[in-house]
Amino acid sequence: MRRVVNNNRAEAGTSAMIIFIGLVMVSAIVSALILGVGANIFTEAKSDAQQTTPNIQGIVNVVILEVANVGANDQIHIVFELPYVGNPVADTSVSWVMMCLPDGNNNVVFDQGDFSPATTMQGDGQTLDDVTVFTPGTVYRILIDLTNNCNLESTEEATLIIIVDKGRTQERFLQIGGAPYEGQDLM
Repeated sequence: MRRVVNNNRAEAGTSAMIIFIGLVMVSAIVSALILGVGANIFTEAKSDAQQTTPNIQGIVNVVILEVANVGANDQIHIVFELPYVGNPVADTSVSWVMMCLPDGNNNVVFDQGDFSPATTMQGDGQTLDDVTVFTPGTVYRILIDLTNNCNLESTEEATLIIIVDKGRTQERFLQIGGAPYEGQDLM
């Protein structure tokens, strides 16, 4: 004779297997979603990188910024270099704007130009076509003539902006003070 015993062990095992299979399916779906989103992000980043214009990484490191001459011909003396990691930059691709706010005046006046008169340190900083390309690691100088509107003797504060085409823009606030003098450091 056989004895029949009521046992629930098979039902518990079947339930555990169904839960395990459900967890495996859910984790597979979640991991597929994560991989799909990650692949989409990398694909979009690659297409963005391909669409950007090449950057010459132009930045001008100003070493010396001082008043060179005060009076009838105001001049600013700049000694600068390009970092070693950058690419060569044409002298006409670097320009400057000097914005001055004369004392007692609410109108901003400015002078502007490019760096084509720049020379190496052996030059005078004013010779055109002496240097046509600035190479990284070489030190250059330029004397900026403020001939149009900026008068250093009647300006206490000014802003010098150096712009590199397809590169970076630098803005320097200059505290000129009430009595500028030759050799005054503006950095």
